[in-house]
Amino acid sequence: MKIGIISDIHSNIYAFKACTEYMEKHKCDEYFFLGDYISDTPYTRETMDYLYEFMENHTCYLLRGNREEYMLTQQEARKKKCTEQMWISNSASGNLLYTYRQLVDKDFDFFRNLPITFIYEKAGYPSITCCHGSPASSRELLQLNEDPVKQWLEKIDTDYMICAHTHYPGEMTYKNKHYFNSGSVGISIDDAGYAQCMLLESGVENGTTIWKPQFLKVPYDNQKVAQDMITGGLLSIAPWFVNSNILTILTGIDCSAKMVELAEKLALEDNAQAKWPHIDEKYFEEAAVYYKIPDYRARNNEKER
Repeated sequence: MKIGIISDIHSNIYAFKACTEYMEKHKCDEYFFLGDYISDTPYTRETMDYLYEFMENHTCYLLRGNREEYMLTQQEARKKKCTEQMWISNSASGNLLYTYRQLVDKDFDFFRNLPITFIYEKAGYPSITCCHGSPASSRELLQLNEDPVKQWLEKIDTDYMICAHTHYPGEMTYKNKHYFNSGSVGISIDDAGYAQCMLLESGVENGTTIWKPQFLKVPYDNQKVAQDMITGGLLSIAPWFVNSNILTILTGIDCSAKMVELAEKLALEDNAQAKWPHIDEKYFEEAAVYYKIPDYRARNNEKER
């Protein structure tokens, strides 16, 4: 049995297709999709349409990530006209707004019906607990070799757990239980130009069936993705957050979370509005300068001259 594990696509259709084509070539029997299909790169509509098509022709197990939960929460806020919760065009939420505008009713229904965790059970093979963040929350970060992973391995009834969300692939073993993280297809940290994904293959060890991971780095055209982020409208609606994501796409350097945290801190220190998403753009710019995040708008303007 060979299973393809795909997570954190983040609307990156080029990276997504590179992974599925590799997995089809290597004859995967089934596929796990561990959430965060959308946001952060321009191709949300293309990604969702390709996902639906892929599901029709392959055996797939899917769950919901935190990005999909954000979309459902935003939909409810808009239905209730909660203006203070509505996303706006700025570095705090413009990236999410850009994504939201590409979704249709079918997508929201699809997200709503996905679980945040599932247990894979098949006769003759060890069961696997699968989730995006943790079995309890799509937003919990289970970093390799840290105590929360050990605590979850003790809690779950299976000997294997696969998670995503951190964008750091790897594995660890604790008390004969195994934790795998498949990394990120669409915005891979430390692996510029490569989509991170995983193959899980069954084997036999000392007479017992086991799962063996193979962590993959599949090349794709990251230069094309970065250029489309600059010219396709995403950068203009969420300047500094998208600048940070372009930096990650091109170099593997990730500053996004740190930049957002610092922008909020600077706003608070200035006694300014710091309630997300209503944070003044100047604080994001200050945070970006601190973390040496380039402004790709300026670079694009130079090219056009």
